[in-house]
Amino acid sequence: MRKEFRSLLPLDEARSIVLNHLPVVGEETVQLSSALGRVLAEKIVSGFDVPGFDRASMDGYAIVAAASLDAREDRPVSLRLAGSVPMGAASEVEVTSGQAAEVSTGSMMPFGADAVVMIEHAEVEGDLVRIMKPVHTGENVISSGSDIMFGDVVLLPGTRLGAREVGVLAAVGKCQVRVKTLRVGIASTGNELVVPGKALGPGQIYDINSYSIAAAAMECGATPLAYGVLPDDHQTMADTLLRISKECCMTLVSGSTSAGAGDMVYQVLDDIGETIFHMVYQVLDDIGETIFHGINLKPGKPTIFGTISGKPILGLPGYPTSALTVFGQLAAPAIRKALGLKIIGHRIAGRLARPIRTEGRHQLLAVGVYGDLVYPVDKGSGSITTLSQADGVIEIPSSVEYMEHGQAVNVQLFGEYVEPDLIIAGENCPFLEMIAESLPLNIRFISNGSKRGTLALEDGLADLACVSGIEKIGMLDGHVLIRGYRRELGLIGKNFSDLSGQREINIVGWSPDSEMRGLANREKGLGFDLEMVNIVGRARSHSAVAAAVASGRAYFGFGARVVAELTGLGFKKLASDRIDFLAAVSSLEKVGIKALISALKTWPLKHGLPAGISMDAEAGSVVTHLQ
Repeated sequence: MRKEFRSLLPLDEARSIVLNHLPVVGEETVQLSSALGRVLAEKIVSGFDVPGFDRASMDGYAIVAAASLDAREDRPVSLRLAGSVPMGAASEVEVTSGQAAEVSTGSMMPFGADAVVMIEHAEVEGDLVRIMKPVHTGENVISSGSDIMFGDVVLLPGTRLGAREVGVLAAVGKCQVRVKTLRVGIASTGNELVVPGKALGPGQIYDINSYSIAAAAMECGATPLAYGVLPDDHQTMADTLLRISKECCMTLVSGSTSAGAGDMVYQVLDDIGETIFHMVYQVLDDIGETIFHGINLKPGKPTIFGTISGKPILGLPGYPTSALTVFGQLAAPAIRKALGLKIIGHRIAGRLARPIRTEGRHQLLAVGVYGDLVYPVDKGSGSITTLSQADGVIEIPSSVEYMEHGQAVNVQLFGEYVEPDLIIAGENCPFLEMIAESLPLNIRFISNGSKRGTLALEDGLADLACVSGIEKIGMLDGHVLIRGYRRELGLIGKNFSDLSGQREINIVGWSPDSEMRGLANREKGLGFDLEMVNIVGRARSHSAVAAAVASGRAYFGFGARVVAELTGLGFKKLASDRIDFLAAVSSLEKVGIKALISALKTWPLKHGLPAGISMDAEAGSVVTHLQ
């Protein structure tokens, strides 16, 4: 029997319910080397001074400061060298007013000395040290206990252990530490899911959520335990959910939460609490309870929450972007609160790069971030490219139907945001990818075709627009052209004899955004009628074209010779195009753009050109108008 969603809750109410059913946190002792990212469960009190002795903070000579008061470069004060202090050992030297002892950074100060003269301000002649600059008491000396004193509380329970905190623990001699433990059982459901690394069968896809949700839980301080992919089978799911609830503090399961007839989590969660005869093993009465099913939120409507054995279970949507979004709204706050961490997450302020029209429904819209600009990347909850291109989400209330260009927004990030050094939008090109790989930069590519690439550049969402056929695009006001290179284009295939006598030919197509689609459609030398072919897929990259041909999914594809050479496929030249780059005048001093210009100018001499690529003396030059 098909079930409908129960009444849809507002997000705030759903979050409040989840936060009122927090998982119970345990404790465990871990080695210091394994403590990074964990949450401290004990108060750390130093059992000794740090440092435990007066130590030199500079290489030089330990002296009695008063002896250097009259020292000048032209009238140095001479002191007798009493010896030296080795690193990591007690000082056996005693210094009086007329003496000095050689010390290194970190070595123990000799008895009697109260300052260190830097080695640059002293000269040694035989057994005399000539001091050319006065020092005051305590100069270049770290006093015992000046960092941490015996009895100091250095870390409190609930502290997230980062690199600095681990260093503090090491400084006070801790080789083990007591930490909070929140074991989160994670499973995906669906007969169509396959573990990455195994071959895909018909109608199958790889399990994404088990890995992305586990990583997100770990970022929050939890310890994820993987339970793999559960089939859409009532008994198997019920048995596994019971096992997870016994072994973990909290359960996160994705997929099978909608109201469809094949979705099992809803049925199992109800049945565990209401009846016991559906289980292979009998369970205690009232072991499970559904608290809510359905949130008035896009994406995330089918979210389900309840308890098994008093422990919370959250059913996330199956689509990867939806699952990660709902995790951030419900699971992440619960995990952080249970561990005693602030419920904040990563946020960043920005402004919309373009207007957004909404559906008049509470929405969490997937967005990308570049500088202070925020732009939508949502292609639907099922899109994997949405997950790869999104930096986070913005929350849009149901009362808002339109958001203006430039409107201030707050982005809830999926994780720590690392701004790319360079964003290049426009045409895809394998040779450009080769150049990018040679640069020590974080470069993001947006393969959206020449026209959309120029729009992204104008909107400030890209540093460069990679264009094919600049003459058709034209120059933009306030922008310049960086000259690139020419590339050979043509038919990519394994066996060109297939062109003759083949009635139906599978070829891989191109995305409508790409200039490659237009070039292929206009080309007369393909050797077959485009109206008689079967289009297999819509590629956004030349490597995707080559992969389709190499795997046998398509007989032929239209693309760059350089990718055919790289993949060992045959190539029949049909055309060529020129790749150039548009950039804003104000961006020419950016490190990433300067690095690309330099690479374009020097690549032929440093690396040589791959087959199908040609460059002339103009490569890397900046021009303000077309000839």
